[in-house]
Amino acid sequence: MIQRGGEFEWPEIDILEYKDRPDTFESVTRRKLIEPNGTNFEVRYFEVGENGFTSFEKHAHEHCVVVLRGQGKVRLGSDWTDISQNDTVHIGPMIPHQFRNTGVEPFGILCVVERERDRPILLDPEGNPRASE
Repeated sequence: MIQRGGEFEWPEIDILEYKDRPDTFESVTRRKLIEPNGTNFEVRYFEVGENGFTSFEKHAHEHCVVVLRGQGKVRLGSDWTDISQNDTVHIGPMIPHQFRNTGVEPFGILCVVERERDRPILLDPEGNPRASE
């Protein structure tokens, strides 16, 4: 299977909502580039707009993130690290993590994750689980 794309656009792939808790992130879109139809993994592209950030969360499954464009920071536990194009980040099981765009250009990250996985636990800024609503 081949998905044709352009400048960080995949015309045949829908742009999806990032999460169902809008108060936990800002200016993030999601695309499923490869869905788990007969594979053991899923490949997703997230784009974080200027001043945007992903949710702060943890989960039992691990995943790999590759920065495709822009610049940002990744929070692993309580530590923030600058990342930019072509950097890779391995996020191990139950490691609290969050991505933030620190530039004016879109911050695009490719995420490879297991097909079968648990749901994320959303965290407050101190790393405690958020109350579910």
